Amino acid sequence: MQPHDCPSWDYEDHPDHKTILPSLCTRLLLRLRAGVLDPLLLSCDTRAAHRFLFSELTPDDYDYFAGHYRGENFRCLKYYDVQVPSDPRVGVYAAGVARAIEYLMGVTGDGITAIDGAYAVPDAHLSKQEKIVYLVVFSTRVLVEFLRVHPYANGNGHMGRFIIFSILAHYNIWPKKWPLDESPSYHQLISDYRSGNPGPLEAFVLNAILGK
Repeated sequence: MQPHDCPSWDYEDHPDHKTILPSLCTRLLLRLRAGVLDPLLLSCDTRAAHRFLFSELTPDDYDYFAGHYRGENFRCLKYYDVQVPSDPRVGVYAAGVARAIEYLMGVTGDGITAIDGAYAVPDAHLSKQEKIVYLVVFSTRVLVEFLRVHPYANGNGHMGRFIIFSILAHYNIWPKKWPLDESPSYHQLISDYRSGNPGPLEAFVLNAILGK
């Protein structure tokens, strides 16, 4: 059980979040594009990116909320469970986050290895468009599972979108309309995906990559 004196965390409670966060999102993406960051590492483990974006936005004396998963051995994270009233399927119990993320890291690594194989096929045999479609199908699967686990006390949406950026960066693909700071209007599409209808979300992400 969460200690009664542990605060909940919403970065939007910080009075300067509208100034701090957009600037840091831009800096993070510039570092990714410049090759300073390892996209393969970040697509599997977002904690360094989470720390970079949110370390200035945590409650006073709870800086460890940034860059650490729920369930890690910190007093106010070890039992930090989350609830999303709009979708009770979201939010693994804190005690299960480490195992869920470990599984997702394996899925992500295996998926990237498989797509590397597809990208090694000449375009004459497997078109660039087909390769991007494979990439979108895979990356949306990772996004939806990451958001289901909800590993952080806050900032999960940003990290889910950053995973998409990181996966695409490995293939030197830079989406035209995919935001990091602002959440796109895709929450119903994510819910539909969880209900067995992945097509609309996949189309949404594909259009964001292509700028349509």
